[in-house]
Amino acid sequence: MKTSLLLLCCGLAVATVQAGFRNLNDGAHLSGPKLTEKDLTGRVIAVEEWGYQCPPCKASLPHIAKLAKSYEKDPRVAIIGSHVQNRDESAVRDLLKKNGCEYPVYQWFGVDGSPSAPGIPFAYVVNPKGEVIWQGNPYSKFAEFEKAIAEAVKTMPKLPQGSLLAGVEINHCKDVVKRLVAGQNIETVLRQLEARASRGGAAADEAKAIIERCEEWAEETEATIRDNMETFPSKAIALAQTYARTFPKRSAELKQELATLAKDPIVTKLANSRANYDKLIKTKAETANARKQLLSKVKMQLRQLATFAETATETAKEDFEEVKALWEDFSKTLE
Repeated sequence: MKTSLLLLCCGLAVATVQAGFRNLNDGAHLSGPKLTEKDLTGRVIAVEEWGYQCPPCKASLPHIAKLAKSYEKDPRVAIIGSHVQNRDESAVRDLLKKNGCEYPVYQWFGVDGSPSAPGIPFAYVVNPKGEVIWQGNPYSKFAEFEKAIAEAVKTMPKLPQGSLLAGVEINHCKDVVKRLVAGQNIETVLRQLEARASRGGAAADEAKAIIERCEEWAEETEATIRDNMETFPSKAIALAQTYARTFPKRSAELKQELATLAKDPIVTKLANSRANYDKLIKTKAETANARKQLLSKVKMQLRQLATFAETATETAKEDFEEVKALWEDFSKTLE
């Protein structure tokens, strides 16, 4: 699996799902947040296969929605709906909305190597090592389904939002878990880990592995920034801002390369809009009133985008459309 949620094995046990995914793409996306392989590697993945014309499936949806909500802010878990009947996007979305389902749903999604369903609804749970640890009917055996997820999660440290250590089992360096977060200066922590790594033993091996994980994140992030400079400059700038806060000393050269892009006022506005999106998408909106307030903020962002749509330079047109689509998809999940 590509999703670096990722990595290696030393005294630090790093679990990555070995299988790939089927139909994890925009064309198959039906509802909820969009995912990439990188969003999934190293996580507990719970998949429910269902259909909008199946009565037991429809009865199961409120329970799955509640379960998904309980793990919504937990980066260790991904709960995904796989719609396996004829695609009727409008009917599926209406049904999901009616049942408060805000988790990702794809048409015919699957984890490679997953069990064949004897019927629907059918669910399975895959641990971070890529092993199917439970399968069955999530409606008649919901307690078992829920327990399988909870038991798998127990083997993983609870991580803060933006953690660089997703998918990593830590035994000796628990004191650094909350300090290794994207957007927070980690250079001092890495120096401390380097000193720890020089002492030998299991703790030293774990420190080395953590350092390597952070280096991988830096390399991946820098590559993503460079890949987006031409087509999606605002994405490059927004991500570079996070990168610079995480590695302030090593980001100087990258800042110089992005300086020219930042001179375009539309690109800068789009970068700010992306930053606002990243902030609001993490907002808890558990009550109807909170959802209404959040939706109001989202619509305000869409109105702001509309004010400079016509002035976007040719190079920023595709960038603008992607930012607009982010906000529109977010709005749909709240309406």
